[in-house]
Amino acid sequence: MRKFPVIAILMIMLFSFSSFASAQDATSPPYYLSGNVSYEATYYNQNFNAPGSVTLTLLKVTSDGDVPVGSKTVFVRAGETKTERVLLASNLPADYYKLKISYGSGSVIVYADRIIQE
Repeated sequence: MRKFPVIAILMIMLFSFSSFASAQDATSPPYYLSGNVSYEATYYNQNFNAPGSVTLTLLKVTSDGDVPVGSKTVFVRAGETKTERVLLASNLPADYYKLKISYGSGSVIVYADRIIQE
């Protein structure tokens, strides 16, 4: 009979740790891109007390490692949901690139995203 509360507490701890782990940096697989490259996404700050931020970095894939070619930071007010399109780089030569998302302050979630090549 007393096992149920213990299992419930363990489940709550598991979900708490999994949501914390999802707020780490993320890098996309390589994409073949050229020209002007933008990133459009919806951002939601789960924290209703403090603003949050996400830094988007476009990386060129090279044999010596990934090289940053453009970076922008998106700021999200406390409790805000917004969709924003950000120009990451212009006049890129055709090559393979990755997108790195770095979570800064706050509890920002990025979803419904896409890389746009013009």
